[in-house]
Amino acid sequence: MMLGLSTGRMLPPWQIFCIVLLISEGFGEGQTIPAAGGHPDLTGVYQSIPQGVTLPGGLKNSGDPSGVALQPSAIEQLKKVDLKEDAARLCLPVGPFRMMARNKTKIELAPGPGTLVMLFEDIAHGNMRTIHLARTHPAKVASSWMGDSTGKWEGDTFVIDTVGFDERIWLNEKGAQHSDAFHLVERIRVLVEGKVLEYRVTAEDPKVLKQPYTYTRIFQKLDTEIMDDFCEVKE
Repeated sequence: MMLGLSTGRMLPPWQIFCIVLLISEGFGEGQTIPAAGGHPDLTGVYQSIPQGVTLPGGLKNSGDPSGVALQPSAIEQLKKVDLKEDAARLCLPVGPFRMMARNKTKIELAPGPGTLVMLFEDIAHGNMRTIHLARTHPAKVASSWMGDSTGKWEGDTFVIDTVGFDERIWLNEKGAQHSDAFHLVERIRVLVEGKVLEYRVTAEDPKVLKQPYTYTRIFQKLDTEIMDDFCEVKE
């Protein structure tokens, strides 16, 4: 099977991953990945609603990474930051704390054996996240763009715990840095009969933040596919 490579077009890594995952799991056309353990099925493509929009039931976005309150030492550190080095300007991953808050973020959730994979249409800034369901964080976590993520169900809420972020990941576009104590807890709930995801993330960093900071994004399920979204480096 040539996976459409006869066109000479190289597939993005996330597309290759999905194809391999579907083949290995034996899913054919028209089949879906079933929910496990009676929990809601997260499978699908979702896009965050615009700021200022309120869905029925009062569902709306709230908060933003720019709203984090920094300790005095972290504010002083901002004076040394060159905003031209922002990963967002360089078409590099910005980390989940910033990525999930970006305007109209489109993701695909693909459950696999012992994992939940989160794919981003804006792959340059979002990359791909693998959330491990069958293990805890290793004793020594190697730093990475997206961090080391573990997931578990708490009732009908899927909870993601992430640590181990690369130092090049900023908390926001203002250049706020993080320390080795940076820790994210993300909570995802399925609402409106599977048509909506409520995403709520809390950032903790006692060495940098005055207190934990939380924001919420609402994602609507789409009947579409993830497409190519190219990034150009800003001068």
